[in-house]
Amino acid sequence: MMHCIVRQYLNNRTHACLLRNDRWFLDVRESANCNEISECSDETSRLMHRRLAHLSLRLLRRMQKLKCVMGLPPKLLTTDVKICRACSLAKSRHTPLDSPSRWLVEQPGDVIVADLMGPFPLSFDKRAYAMLIQDHYSSLVTMYPLKTKSEAGGCLIDWIKKFNNLTNFSVKRVRTDNAGELNTNTLKNFFAEIGIIHEKIVPYEHHQAGKIERTNRTIAKAARSQLIDADLPATLWSYAFRQAVWIFNWVPHKENSKTPYELVVGRKPDITPLRVFGCKAFVHNLNHRKDLSPKARELIHIGIAEDSKGWVFWDRTSGTVYRSATAIFDETERELRVPAANAIEITNLFDPTMLQEMGAQDEALQATAAVCHLVSDSPSSYREAMNGVEKEKWAQAMKEELLNLKNMLVWEPAAGDKLKQALGCRWVYMVKRNQQGEVIRYKARLVVQGHRQIKGLNFEETFAPTPTFTSLRCLLAIASALRWELQTFDVTTAYLHSQLEEDIYVKAPEGATSLPGILKLNKALYGLKQAGRCWWNHLKNILNEVGLTPNPEDQSTYVYDRADGRAMLWIHVDDGVLGASNKKLLDKLKLHLEERLKLKWDNTLGSIVGIEIKKEGNTFKLCQPQLIKKVCDITPSNITAMQPMPDMKLTSGKAERLDKEYLSRIGMLLYVAQATRPDIMYSVNYLARFSMNTNQQHWTALNHLINYLQRTSGRSLSIAANTGEDTLSIFVDANWGGEGSRSQHGYMGFLWGAPVMWNSKRQTCVA
Repeated sequence: MMHCIVRQYLNNRTHACLLRNDRWFLDVRESANCNEISECSDETSRLMHRRLAHLSLRLLRRMQKLKCVMGLPPKLLTTDVKICRACSLAKSRHTPLDSPSRWLVEQPGDVIVADLMGPFPLSFDKRAYAMLIQDHYSSLVTMYPLKTKSEAGGCLIDWIKKFNNLTNFSVKRVRTDNAGELNTNTLKNFFAEIGIIHEKIVPYEHHQAGKIERTNRTIAKAARSQLIDADLPATLWSYAFRQAVWIFNWVPHKENSKTPYELVVGRKPDITPLRVFGCKAFVHNLNHRKDLSPKARELIHIGIAEDSKGWVFWDRTSGTVYRSATAIFDETERELRVPAANAIEITNLFDPTMLQEMGAQDEALQATAAVCHLVSDSPSSYREAMNGVEKEKWAQAMKEELLNLKNMLVWEPAAGDKLKQALGCRWVYMVKRNQQGEVIRYKARLVVQGHRQIKGLNFEETFAPTPTFTSLRCLLAIASALRWELQTFDVTTAYLHSQLEEDIYVKAPEGATSLPGILKLNKALYGLKQAGRCWWNHLKNILNEVGLTPNPEDQSTYVYDRADGRAMLWIHVDDGVLGASNKKLLDKLKLHLEERLKLKWDNTLGSIVGIEIKKEGNTFKLCQPQLIKKVCDITPSNITAMQPMPDMKLTSGKAERLDKEYLSRIGMLLYVAQATRPDIMYSVNYLARFSMNTNQQHWTALNHLINYLQRTSGRSLSIAANTGEDTLSIFVDANWGGEGSRSQHGYMGFLWGAPVMWNSKRQTCVA
């Protein structure tokens, strides 16, 4: 009996054959890739194959030939060949089907490929996606900027109609991926009506659309280069894309000496209208009056007009786009007066590689921070406030807010022609309560709808630091150990103290009938993207004048160290704590702040950022009874929990959806754990991993934790420092290779014996 191995030429697969009665019988039940699957001839060969960690047949033969090891049997392989099941399962790899296309591409229109890119930062023309349509034969590309993905089908139909009507060719086949926006019934009916074959790319077989993928990268790189070279904001990406597409169609590609434009249209392209993207342009003003005012305006060139003979220009001041055929270009000087989005943002703007998280649990941990919201009993709109039973109280609150804005010189009347640039305003209402939950004030705040702001036009940098709870606890520990004087304060209308650098216009708020329709802002009104940064810079300058300098590790904590004493100031937006080594220094700092800001002081400490601070001698006790009560009221439970976590192992499934109710509770618990309750830090962190796909077991564990918190709600964090203790002590521990082979570590730090820092976190790297 004879055996042999048959290898298929096209797909590189192997089959075992057996000779019987002068005939070869092919065994097609088991086949494998001969580059990966190891073949073993007999029991000895199979044994050595398994001993050597399933080495391939090629390596076994090489070892036998080179005699590089001792102990290898002299005769390993015979004609008896079998497929190793373990290798077949373990070494299987994706092998693309590299066969020629079923259809020949002989002329433009034979195969059209469409693909979507994005989302990108919202452009000035409110676009977030780009759809590229490419003719496979000529490489001609058309780009459609889209507001939403749902517009893709209509744009594809529009392109096909124009292609069939304006060229001597017609579309025969359209190739797309399996995205829903390119597989609608409208498209199917359109294709069936005019006889177009719709080819769909097999999922995850991206090489089947290799040409459009490469074109996407080429055009994205060109657009990115233009934006960086011109120092223009990323919100002009749609115009940079249009310019890149024009150029792509006007240059020959390696597979053909003719340009894509000539292959389809039949004549050579004229690049005479082409100008440097982002260059300075002096555009003739057709509305010029007969006076001494300039006859042209200085704008920025951002492309060639598609629907007319001329160019497209952008006004950096108003953000308006103009079209004109009369302009003088200065291509030697780059336009640098418009601050661009930072280099990192533009560099990563069109990166086709999708960075994936290490798992669904990590995604859940990141999502938790964004859903930390609390239940509110305040009206959500002006209409709701005016139709409620407490409308008179809310009306009085709005009246006080408008009067305060007037006294702070927040705005001034503006011309009516600024209406298009004006942002909307809305009222935000809040009921302030004391520690017992009793209503003490109805507060109305006017905020700008800053989500309509455009980077590069009416804002640039927005970063403003926020302090850590560790810094607050360190301040309390220092005050406890060194007997410092301590007071809390609240800055009245904090943001309204800071000046604006940009020209920003807003519409008059609802209910303010005495105000003009359009207002120009002088101060950083709440809601503006840059308001927090403006306030931080303003406050920092005030504190620097008196000698309070920011801590480099926590820039919302300021330190004073001079001959007359030491002081420390911790501030979160407009709520702060000021401590000094003596009362004279404390009064000096208070006087300096009161000369420049409107402040309300509290000698009893009271509450700050939702944390109640009680002083008993030299000990500070921190607790959050209101937030804990709110969490427990939302999720009542009859469980008697003696420890934060139940004795059960939790597992997570495939990430499918976010349970917002679960996330809301986790967010509130995380705030409690970070501020005053280190005993639940690990439990909250652990439960947060499963937020992406929760089930009953996760809710059971969460309810158990909430019940434990309810049972221990009377506990408080004691900050009682003693200079006899070590100045700083830190305790650290970690397991080894926990779930997913990633270790869990925790630490706790003490300042003079008082707990000031803690955390529990799963490490990002594999142990």
